[in-house]
Amino acid sequence: MRALLDNPEVRSERSIWAAPARVLIERRTLLRALIRRDLETALKGTMLGWLWVLLVPLILLAVYSFAFGVVFAAQWRDRDPQPFLFPMLYFTGLLLFGLFVNSLNRAPNLIRDNATYIRQIVFPVQVFVPVVIGAELVKFLVGLVVLVLAYLLIIGIPPLAAISYPMSVVGLLMFTAGICWAIAALGVFLRDLGQAMQPVSMIMLFLSPLFYPLSTVPDRIQLVFYFNPLTFPLEATRNALFFGEWPSFAGAFIYLLAGWVCAVAGFALFNRLRPGFADVL
Repeated sequence: MRALLDNPEVRSERSIWAAPARVLIERRTLLRALIRRDLETALKGTMLGWLWVLLVPLILLAVYSFAFGVVFAAQWRDRDPQPFLFPMLYFTGLLLFGLFVNSLNRAPNLIRDNATYIRQIVFPVQVFVPVVIGAELVKFLVGLVVLVLAYLLIIGIPPLAAISYPMSVVGLLMFTAGICWAIAALGVFLRDLGQAMQPVSMIMLFLSPLFYPLSTVPDRIQLVFYFNPLTFPLEATRNALFFGEWPSFAGAFIYLLAGWVCAVAGFALFNRLRPGFADVL
């Protein structure tokens, strides 16, 4: 971290620890416009347009409910068997997984895809990462609405512990931003990163407690799983929403603190490498 802060552009910030938040606040109008443009570009030419943002999570939840709830009658280990509990748990985790991994998958080519802004005009290129995450966050929130409606219909009123849900999402967003800033900067110089993201996504799919609770992982390697930014929010949100279990407050504090450090470190690395972007592009 010290080496990153030696960069003059980074030192010129009023406070490197507040820099990621300052980008969101000072560029909020630009961010809203770019996020909308990003979503419109992805949906351009489709017959249903914005309706796809709602249809995708609806279709996924319906498919998971049929496959895991009806065909396989899958049950969550060590929990009382309940109809459709497993597909709801899986869909809940998949929303967080998609928010994180989809953002990371776009990061390696993010600067190259916007090379015009680097070569021809002075532009706050740091905003491209929040734009990508913001677009994925919109899709996540739509999926969350679908989850809430299905929850109320199938299970009923959620337990009080459900109010802890936003905390896990905020922590995951900070980790996502930090890692994306780092990958976006390194991806300018290392094109292999773009090819590596697909296998990395598959590895994370199976090495995250998405299909299974963390309790099924052998004790001797559970600590390793906690180095995965997805582990804490997956466990905390599912336990809170479906089993009424509050997350560890110490664990939540450590997770949020680590997420902020990750965001700051990723932002600092991005700023340090930014002067070399134009030479490569």
